[in-house]
Amino acid sequence: MIYYNRFFVHMYRFFFDNMNGLKPVVRCGVVLVGIAQLGGCRREPADRIAELRDLARHPGPPQLRRIESAFVDADRDVRATSLVLLSEVAPERGQELARRGLDDADGVVRAAAVRVLAPHLDAPLTERLAVLAAGDPVWQVRSNALEALSGSEGDSVRQAFERGASDGNPEVRRAALVAGARRPGLLPFPVVAQILAADEAWENRVLAAQILGASGDPAAYAGLDEAVRDGHEFVRAAASRERQTLVRSGAVRPTPPPASPAPDTTKRPPGV
Repeated sequence: MIYYNRFFVHMYRFFFDNMNGLKPVVRCGVVLVGIAQLGGCRREPADRIAELRDLARHPGPPQLRRIESAFVDADRDVRATSLVLLSEVAPERGQELARRGLDDADGVVRAAAVRVLAPHLDAPLTERLAVLAAGDPVWQVRSNALEALSGSEGDSVRQAFERGASDGNPEVRRAALVAGARRPGLLPFPVVAQILAADEAWENRVLAAQILGASGDPAAYAGLDEAVRDGHEFVRAAASRERQTLVRSGAVRPTPPPASPAPDTTKRPPGV
């Protein structure tokens, strides 16, 4: 017993005498524990997205604030989810967040913002989307912007669709052609004819045939005549169908120019 008492006395004196020296060690230990706990609390983007979706199922003021605050998340998918969910459960706040999203550094967020804003276009927003449709570096943004502008008017809108029909990405060209098929005269005739003749995507060539058939322009016969020999059966079928559409519209096939007269080989040259 005496031995154990002496042991505890010595230990007490050791810690008491060295308390000042141990304080930095204790502090460091607390800091390290805190860092470890914070690191343990960091979750993957998928987990943060799942949490936002759970919050949106029962949206109250605290839940809305939490969803909106996620728009500063470092992950682009979390930010995009934030503005989409907020637009669904609090439309006005979601639209305001989406307007900020048009300036986001990542194209995924900008594309999501365009989709959120598409049903709520005003004049300034229409002009802004026309700029994005023509010049955003991410094709999803350009495509979404063209879809959003499909019912809009104005010179900038028409220029955006004309540029979209010649875009280097087939999905963007398709968005322009879909709008052109719904709105005759939206796309310039030569651009559509070139797409029918040479676009790499057969779906785009089919849409171009539909636009030419609905144009009622006799000049469309030439492109459709070529397209009936297209390498893809769906394009050939569309070209044949649209030629009939032209006929029913009353478009008269242009009369081919008269052939040059054949030389008269029966006449003898002078002096012979």
